[in-house]
Amino acid sequence: MATTGIWKIEKRLDHVIDYTTNVEKTINSEYGKDNYKDLHNVIEYATADYKTEKQYYVSGINCSPETALKEMTITKKEYEKTSGILGFHAFQSFAEGEVTPELAHTIGIKLAEQMWGDRFEVIVSTHLNTKHYHNHFVINSVSFKDGKRYYDKRETYAELRHLSDTLCEEYGISVLKEKACRNSKINYSNYYKGTTEKSNYHTITKEDIDKAIAQAYSFSDFEMIMTAMNYKLYFRGKDFSVSRYPYSKHIRVGRSYGEEYSIDRIKERINEEQSTKEPFPESSFSNVYKNLNNKTINKVKHSGIYGLYLHYCYLLKVFPKENPRRKLSPSIRADIYKMDNISKEAELLVSNQINTYEQFFLYKNSKIKELDDLRTERSKLWYKHKKSSNSIEKESIRKDLDSLNEKIKPLKEVVQLCDDIETRLPMIEKNLEEVKDEKERRKD
Repeated sequence: MATTGIWKIEKRLDHVIDYTTNVEKTINSEYGKDNYKDLHNVIEYATADYKTEKQYYVSGINCSPETALKEMTITKKEYEKTSGILGFHAFQSFAEGEVTPELAHTIGIKLAEQMWGDRFEVIVSTHLNTKHYHNHFVINSVSFKDGKRYYDKRETYAELRHLSDTLCEEYGISVLKEKACRNSKINYSNYYKGTTEKSNYHTITKEDIDKAIAQAYSFSDFEMIMTAMNYKLYFRGKDFSVSRYPYSKHIRVGRSYGEEYSIDRIKERINEEQSTKEPFPESSFSNVYKNLNNKTINKVKHSGIYGLYLHYCYLLKVFPKENPRRKLSPSIRADIYKMDNISKEAELLVSNQINTYEQFFLYKNSKIKELDDLRTERSKLWYKHKKSSNSIEKESIRKDLDSLNEKIKPLKEVVQLCDDIETRLPMIEKNLEEVKDEKERRKD
């Protein structure tokens, strides 16, 4: 079994690094003037070479162990968040004799990747100086991806414990029996279940699994539909896990959602619906053919990129009514539930008269530049706000910042739509080719 814990680092960052990279080092007095000494000390302790132990039990996620302090400091300076909590120091300790050094380190890396790897720089080190092998984690408090801070709270600690327990189960290690903590009286297993119910990622995943079950003709078909919806599936025993970009965390389906989502029960649910269902359950589609850009466009034949999109929207919306028993490929059926997004993408293309790839990339690049310019202007204003000691001037700057944020938000949405279009176009072309090939086969 593995126990876990985490605490904040508020000062002397480099001493924390030293502490975690070299257990035999003493605190050096010349570090005293550096605000980041504690983090340095922890990192140094975490990456210590224990005489006879090998250095490969130290790994960096989104950073190099040798330059971790420098990289973490650069991230803080880039987002102007050099004060406050500097980082977090977490641990994962295993029962005596349950793990080898290699396995302990492997589990530690996976835990760090799933817990923090999508947004934060982390050092993972496995210490072998006691009978209880244990992992140390040093986490930057500021995200390199978006500049947001990491907050250690009950929800995140419950998630840390859950991920640790899940990995222990996967590797056949006993799991700590749940009981209320002595001080807080919180049952973190129950707390985790409560927070996952509120999690957007967990909620959407559950909905997508239900949609895939409704579309599938068999369990292998279900797997293909989930894959077409950009999920990765991982099987272990009688349960399976899923993950979806940009989230790095795996969701254990049966454990998270209950008995209705075990592999056996999913197979039964598919069979139960097989005889009565239509391939396309009704959804709330945006009808781009009726009123896109205040024009009636469904009677006009369009070519180019937006013609491709409109034809695909027509395919997704009309095929179920024309031939409800027709079986299309899993990738096309998966897109049924993305119809709202696809409609928005089609609307952007039509309203901006984008018909060729050249026009599309010119439009996208212009919006990216516009967004970058606004962000640069915002950074300058934040710097000016930080340096100003005049309350009236600060208030004026905040108003300017609010105005900029109002301009930035819709631009970010447009750029995101452009990214989605760029990703989706090859998939649409591939799916339409499948439809064309299917028609040809039927003729033969």
